[in-house]
Amino acid sequence: MKRYIFLFAAMLALVSCEEFGPVFKDKYEDPEPYEYYTDADFDPDSFVTIAELKSMYEPGKPIVIEDDIVIKGQVTTSDAEGNLYRTMYIQDSTAGIELKMGKTGLYNMYKQGQWIYVKCQGLALGAYGRMVQLGYEDVSGKYETSYIDVQLLIDLHILKGKQDDPVKPIVVTSAEDILSEKYVGMYVTVKGLEYGNEVFCIIYDKNGNSTYLSDGSHGIDSWAFSEEGFAEYLKKGYVSNPENYEPAFYSVSQYFRLQGADLQVRTSGYAEFADSKLASSGITAVNAGRISLTGIMTVYNDNYQFLLIDLDGVRIE
Repeated sequence: MKRYIFLFAAMLALVSCEEFGPVFKDKYEDPEPYEYYTDADFDPDSFVTIAELKSMYEPGKPIVIEDDIVIKGQVTTSDAEGNLYRTMYIQDSTAGIELKMGKTGLYNMYKQGQWIYVKCQGLALGAYGRMVQLGYEDVSGKYETSYIDVQLLIDLHILKGKQDDPVKPIVVTSAEDILSEKYVGMYVTVKGLEYGNEVFCIIYDKNGNSTYLSDGSHGIDSWAFSEEGFAEYLKKGYVSNPENYEPAFYSVSQYFRLQGADLQVRTSGYAEFADSKLASSGITAVNAGRISLTGIMTVYNDNYQFLLIDLDGVRIE
């Protein structure tokens, strides 16, 4: 049966921001009760695991799910720090998956550890850069999935269950595990990392010409660039003709290594911690092999990447 817990009354008043813009942060009114779902609200035969759902996808062949199936998982992410945009991840004991929610400020509506039921009939299962996603059909055909950005559709498909303890991360300690599909989409802690002193970042001049910063650090010692951070970086002389560039937000991939395997930690320029220095979190040569990162394992084409939720996910052991 449906039961009652509390949620902030003002949550439905959140509005969308520009792409990768900061999430809404403000003081909310006193909580009011809302209904939450349990297993008893669904046909027992409709449940499939997240792994079973993901197995329905064939590369390059997105599908609109026709069967009346339901997945159940716990929320593992939060967009409070701005490193996730219009998306969240859920997982069960078998796998994790990205839900393309199409809303910002999701951390106010879906708490880490909360159970979520997803009625999959009518949703689209596809991928972006091999990362399997569940969303809505992209009628333009440009992408394999689109955002579930209409509140009516969200209310029909994404149903809130009870609040539970946050998911404990799976501990990963081998290169084999970060170079496989095994934990893609799941909440993990990768231990024993060393900093690779290497980045990947694409910047654009005023004419739209791109410059690739890779195969070295290029003096980038922060997780990413806010506008202010990039303006300061231009003053350091690492980029030729800095007068041709304007301040902008840039994502950066910082490389870490485990037993010779590369792991790209990609951070949005709109993250609250974009300009934070790696050294302030203990990311230094002296701590090689002692770095642990907690977040979501992802993949983009042939590169296995890592998504930090916040800097609490960075530890020196």
